[in-house]
Amino acid sequence: MAPTTTVYVMQMAHTDLGYTHAREQIELMYLSVYDRVLELCAQTAQDPEPHRFKWTCETAWQVHHYLTHRPERLDEFVHYVRTGQIEVTAAYLHFTDMIDADAYGRSLDWAVNFCREHDLPLRCAVHNDINGWPWSVADSLAERGIPYFCSHVHLDSATDPLGKRGSGHYQWRREWAQEILLPEMPVRQPQAFYWQGPQGGKVLHWLNEHYLLGNVLGVSSSQGFGANKTPYFTEYDRLTADDLYAQLSVELPLYLERLQSDGYPYASLLLSTGGFYVDNAPPDTRWLQVIARWNAEHRDVQLRTALPGEWFAQLESSQPDVKTSWPTHQVAWPDGWAHGLGSATDRIAQARRTQRRRASVIDLVENSASPQAQAHLAHALEEERISLEHTFNAWCSVTQPYSPLTRIQHTSKMLHFDLAELYLDEAVGTALRTTITPAPEPHLFIPVDADSVQAKHRLVHFTADDLALTPDTQMLLTATGLELPFQVEAHDPQRYIVALPTQAVGLTSLQLTTPSLVVSASTSPLLFAKDEQDADAAAPLQSPTTLNTPFWRLDLDPATGGLHHLIEQESQREWVDPSSPHAFGQLVHERVVHPLGRAAVGNTARFIALDVATEAVRKSFAPGPIVDHTSVTMVKKPVLHPGRVYDELQWSGEAQSIGQVQVAWRGYHQVPVVELVLTWDKLWCDLPEAAYVTFPFQAQGGELEFETGGGWFKPGSHTQGGQIPGTISHYYTIQRAARMKTSDNHQLYWLPLDAPLVMPNTLHYNNWETEPWQWNGFLASMPVNHYWHTNFSSSQRGQLRLRYRFIATSTHDTAALVAALPLDAYGWR
Repeated sequence: MAPTTTVYVMQMAHTDLGYTHAREQIELMYLSVYDRVLELCAQTAQDPEPHRFKWTCETAWQVHHYLTHRPERLDEFVHYVRTGQIEVTAAYLHFTDMIDADAYGRSLDWAVNFCREHDLPLRCAVHNDINGWPWSVADSLAERGIPYFCSHVHLDSATDPLGKRGSGHYQWRREWAQEILLPEMPVRQPQAFYWQGPQGGKVLHWLNEHYLLGNVLGVSSSQGFGANKTPYFTEYDRLTADDLYAQLSVELPLYLERLQSDGYPYASLLLSTGGFYVDNAPPDTRWLQVIARWNAEHRDVQLRTALPGEWFAQLESSQPDVKTSWPTHQVAWPDGWAHGLGSATDRIAQARRTQRRRASVIDLVENSASPQAQAHLAHALEEERISLEHTFNAWCSVTQPYSPLTRIQHTSKMLHFDLAELYLDEAVGTALRTTITPAPEPHLFIPVDADSVQAKHRLVHFTADDLALTPDTQMLLTATGLELPFQVEAHDPQRYIVALPTQAVGLTSLQLTTPSLVVSASTSPLLFAKDEQDADAAAPLQSPTTLNTPFWRLDLDPATGGLHHLIEQESQREWVDPSSPHAFGQLVHERVVHPLGRAAVGNTARFIALDVATEAVRKSFAPGPIVDHTSVTMVKKPVLHPGRVYDELQWSGEAQSIGQVQVAWRGYHQVPVVELVLTWDKLWCDLPEAAYVTFPFQAQGGELEFETGGGWFKPGSHTQGGQIPGTISHYYTIQRAARMKTSDNHQLYWLPLDAPLVMPNTLHYNNWETEPWQWNGFLASMPVNHYWHTNFSSSQRGQLRLRYRFIATSTHDTAALVAALPLDAYGWR
């Protein structure tokens, strides 16, 4: 272990589209930020390189935004990139890990195309603050020839990837020492490794310390800003370069000594700073004065301004002995901050619908060759990116829930989800008008891709638009003359569903028809039976608490709204674990009742659980329950609603802290799908809250995989195909589905259509351990979570609609998964 002799210091502004200020203010602020960046580049262009101003464009969005509004400064900007004072990085924004592989890959393309057009280097992606990202990131970067990935994961109420048990940020020892944390708390160790995606793409990853550690040490200002901020809040920072140098003279040697004692093997160190000790900070010049003075007064350790590309170049060239020991981790990287997705449940459901529609809309628009449709699509994709950016609200959203900043930031953020859908609809309408020749009668147009053909049928969702639809007397007619029944699927707004045979790739259209023989809802003919035979077979008779389809039998528990039994008809395989304390499909509301509130499910709880809290903190954590659980009481008897596409058992329940919930279990006639639909009129909760829908599967000893962006991984495993050691273990974000395989070789897809957060094994949010674990058969959807202490809303109210689908499969093939997914029609034309 050589002592550290060179510290590479990079300055950047951490991008939060919100949090510190309203997003609209932040957009204006970044114009001033980059005006100042170019000014400082010009002022210091001839200064000695170690203290010449350099700027890292933390996100490509910063560059895109600036040059869109300042096109006259393009040549000047490009000049300083070429001379090595500015580096453009690849990541467009910092997303939640709900973003899928396609959207993340597309988000990289602006930087790729910009740098290619202007012959600029694009060497690195940078992600700061967020805890994880889709597994596909490694493949997407490698595919685009971007070799490096640098992260500064924030450990606030989170876990430390590849870290020791209980490890935290070095600066916590300075900020929270003695009162909160034990001196022996392990600290984050910067390290290099190769991260490999599910498709084999590989990038060199540098896992660095906190992105504002340089401010804490004194290279840049350590003046904190905790009050309401105007765009000019930095004027309150009166620290001088001499003040910072005095701080650095004490803090930097201590930090380097700690790294050395912990076994840090490199002779160089990357240190990140902001111009000020805050997110969205403008650049500053004091760090240049501090570095120049330090280098004049020290010979053993030298500092230099740097860009991430410089750091990686020297890392690979100057560390030949250490380089050979860099491990390769071909594992997923789940995000420990994703619980915020549970703070805007209806909008996240909307975002998942947008994700499902995106590929088919892109195909339609590209085939139309309509410039106007392409413009609408580009707008929709940008709105989707902003909606999935990790900032959901203001820094004061929990402590000051009624402040103007909280209100405007919440309103602004939620609007992006609506605009993404709106402009996607505009792209579809414009493309269809370009592509489709008007017919005398309206037709419903539906996209059918190769996966849909493989699935043989799709459950297609559509609206009436301006038509008067009466499913009891009308059918939908295919081009081959097949009459398809359809059914009302949802109210307010009214939506419909049809089971569509998918026989050829392309644009399929259906026409309304009124058959001479009207088929009653309870005896609608099957389009598909188990073996695609018996097309005239009728659904078996139902009892008030039993649903039978050719594929499934459901026995309901009228007391809980859940299931006693979920049984495959062909194999008689039971999927419900009768020994669980929670019912299958039961809504459970959780409130933090401990006096410490959110701290009882945040950092304080983590520090105590991982044995790094002081005795004073332990004593402050009063004994007694941390959370309580409430479930609904069913207040009406189940009612059977026979249908032409599915039969439904429906009834309702309520609880004081929950509100009213309508429960509906659906068994589809034509496809082997079971669906649970919960319609919840949620009440506001003044206590920190979460909600779960529990699914105790009879699959103990089986295998469980979650779909993340880019592929499937095994949660709880730290081997290839699992998750990176040290990452979160008590909940996960999944894309379309979880898939399970039992010890007796039965397989099932479980699809939480609207809510991506999933908790395995038990309802225990305060599980901070990250060791490998085995699945016990239990899964819980977590559609609601308001445990975070900032940035997300403190509660929510209104109607939430939560849908869960199940489909058995013999091979975990994509066709079965696709058959269970909703397919949105383009609409009527």
